[in-house]
Amino acid sequence: MTTLNPIAPSSSAPDEVEQHSLPATVAYHLLPGLLILAVTVAAVPVVKNAGLPPIAALVLAFLVAQLPVQLGHLLIQGWRRNGRLSLASVVLYRERLRWWVYPPLVFGILAWSWLCWFALTPISSALETTLFAWLPPGFAATSSADAAGLLGYPRLALLVTFGAYLLLNGLAGPIVEELYFRGYLLPRLSRFGRKAPLLETLLFTIYHFWQPWLYPTILVAFASVVFTAHHTRNIYVGMWAHCLLNFSGGLAITALVLGGAA
Repeated sequence: MTTLNPIAPSSSAPDEVEQHSLPATVAYHLLPGLLILAVTVAAVPVVKNAGLPPIAALVLAFLVAQLPVQLGHLLIQGWRRNGRLSLASVVLYRERLRWWVYPPLVFGILAWSWLCWFALTPISSALETTLFAWLPPGFAATSSADAAGLLGYPRLALLVTFGAYLLLNGLAGPIVEELYFRGYLLPRLSRFGRKAPLLETLLFTIYHFWQPWLYPTILVAFASVVFTAHHTRNIYVGMWAHCLLNFSGGLAITALVLGGAA
């Protein structure tokens, strides 16, 4: 019977679940990111020919490569284990916490993530304009300078693109990522003890192949999500924080782009 504790104690002992080998761990983390990158790069000329901004290629990759692959893998594992489409015994770290524990943890993670974002923006901008200057103009849409390159597109095209971006990257994507990375993969790293969240944070950062200029920000910001999930054995705190972070960031850039296109 699950106890309802304010904060579930973490343990250095492995969870009672099969442990992935290190090569399998790396593959499960990185292959989905490589697929997202491949679909994005391949789709850029397609969406541009359709009159949509390049970031629509990333939205398409979320729809056809991220969600089906990650959620599909979890459901397949659930079918094998349970004989039905269920995440039972597949997605772990669902320890129940007191309701009043969620707000300070969620908004603490959110505040830390935004602080990291603003503090590391100069580094991210420098990386984007130097090491990753080969990216198609408008592809990133994560800075005001990049957003300015999107202002030549019709307002309707921007509305459709960023509306889908908010739904997929702001809501659906974070939920699936937390189920997959923190609920499925992180428990299967528990044999590494206190090093498990460090390894998970590093691999989750590298997974974002489509925005490598943000590696420093993702590494520092999402350490709070990973370590909270590991310590509390609860993925829902990070899920809420991840959704709020992505949605608020997406809303800010959407307002900037649409405001400039008005």
